[in-house]
Amino acid sequence: QHCVPTLVDGDVRLWESRAILGYLVNKYGGQNNSLYPTDPKIRAKIDMMMYFDMGTLYLRFGQYVYPVAIHGEAPDSSKLEKFYEAMSWLNTYLDGVDYIAGSSVTIADHALVASVSSFAACGICMDKYPNIKAWLARCKSMPGYE
Repeated sequence: QHCVPTLVDGDVRLWESRAILGYLVNKYGGQNNSLYPTDPKIRAKIDMMMYFDMGTLYLRFGQYVYPVAIHGEAPDSSKLEKFYEAMSWLNTYLDGVDYIAGSSVTIADHALVASVSSFAACGICMDKYPNIKAWLARCKSMPGYE
């Protein structure tokens, strides 16, 4: 398989960045790692938001942007509105929390910040999403963000 990113760790070969994040923390993160806690309730929030990122948020962004950027199609305002709808869901989810799963950074923050910072780099204005904007500013101080 030729995909970016791909991780090869001995006999383990993985692609899909979110799976790679989980694998690396599970294998090398040690016990009680705050990046991907073993508590099922916290881990479920982390997994839910990584699936939301992949299956809703980034998917809708791609459905709007890729036909324009890759195929030269005219922008479809209905696809942009669907993307904005997903952004509003994320904005609501982030209300009253510092990070995706609460008060500390997890792999969900690392996954989602890659998407959201890409949206910002493509010109998506964050002003309508104050919780996302504040969360993104906090994430920019995470080790390895740059």
